[in-house]
Amino acid sequence: MSRCCTKDQHQIPAARGGQQCRAAAAPCGVSVVAHMTMAGIASPFSEHAVELIKASLPGGIDQRRLDLLPLILNEWSRTDLREHLSRDTPAASRKRFAQLTKVGKCATHLRQALEALDQRGWVWIAQEIGREDGSPLWSVTREGLSEMKERLKQQDDFLKRIEAAIPRLLEEDKQESGHPRNIRAYLVVMDLVAIFEWLTGRKATREVDRDLGKDTGPFWDFAAAVWPHVFGQGGYGLSAAMKNWKKWHSLYGEESPFIRNMAMRHPEMADI
Repeated sequence: MSRCCTKDQHQIPAARGGQQCRAAAAPCGVSVVAHMTMAGIASPFSEHAVELIKASLPGGIDQRRLDLLPLILNEWSRTDLREHLSRDTPAASRKRFAQLTKVGKCATHLRQALEALDQRGWVWIAQEIGREDGSPLWSVTREGLSEMKERLKQQDDFLKRIEAAIPRLLEEDKQESGHPRNIRAYLVVMDLVAIFEWLTGRKATREVDRDLGKDTGPFWDFAAAVWPHVFGQGGYGLSAAMKNWKKWHSLYGEESPFIRNMAMRHPEMADI
């Protein structure tokens, strides 16, 4: 389940299982995810990584903005980027929904098994639960027996509520099936769009070479230079994330608030 900010909503996108936190990107050649796992907190982009990213940018950029790129990348890695990477991977989401489905089925089977018991079976369970340790099986008082039977009835109601809740969760997931499953990659691309547009003064667009059928263009070059330092997998997943970003931006105008938020923290950016 996810929701991202629009042009008029200066909010950080939210998703089921998301967390608000801070982080930093990993050194050149090491993914943020891997580095966070090893050390608990990631290091900023290395100087070498920043130089590679600068080299990917088109010419004619205001030098004052270019000089702020290390600050932008490092602050991004400590704030929004870590928040994005704290979200579920597609595999984790699939596993959780599989577990929820299993819980729903088990709740149904248990409730049906309990309902199939005759009155004496219910009494036996209530007596066994209610008796004190070491007491004879039939030593439970009427009051104690009534209390245990009521508790068992409450458990039956609880199982029914679980049964009703699980399908609703699964149905909500189906209704949002058009939203990018890899929400982490999608949010990273949105931030890269904001950074690229602020640096260059150009609109970030997805371009595809008609002859080769591959992504190309100034924004692709920039994103491809940053991507390995975030995910540590070369360019894997970038093309799909670009497609998702283009689709959802055209439909809903979703934009990243990162540069706006950073400008509020660093007023000197407004003078450039």
